[in-house]
Amino acid sequence: MKLIQLGKKGFTLIELMIVVGIIGILVAIAAPNFARYQSKARQSEAKIALAAVYGGEKSFYSEYSAYIGSFDAIGYSPEGNKRFYSVGWAGANTGTVSGFSGSSGTSSFARVNYPSAWTTCSTHTSALPAAHSTADSQTFITGARGQIRDATNCDYWTINDTKVLSNAVINL
Repeated sequence: MKLIQLGKKGFTLIELMIVVGIIGILVAIAAPNFARYQSKARQSEAKIALAAVYGGEKSFYSEYSAYIGSFDAIGYSPEGNKRFYSVGWAGANTGTVSGFSGSSGTSSFARVNYPSAWTTCSTHTSALPAAHSTADSQTFITGARGQIRDATNCDYWTINDTKVLSNAVINL
């Protein structure tokens, strides 16, 4: 009786080491790009918040012919319980708008539930643009300030009444 010898199947140790090496090289190339994509996604939070504030300000202006530095007045409230950016104005709105008698108390929302190691950029809103201090203001500028990853400076965005969105500090 003749025995049939089946061929041994499998990978050699060298083949496995080559595959692991290739995966390591791919990870080394992809990791920095991944951090940059995460940073861009976090910056989208600031852009979306500022666009919402701009829309609220324009709606308020269409009714009262003036801008106001108050989230209560324009009907803005940030979504989610994790925010990387503080949004709004530094200080309370001290200006008045003719014909408006609603609340004008909330002028900023601080960033919340961000990683505790990210201490470069504080939660304080004092570095944001000043709130309106004149009656029936015809211009506005509001800002978003935050940190997009560990060991980076504060990222700072502003938008004004002509919809000019600018990034004062670029951190990608």
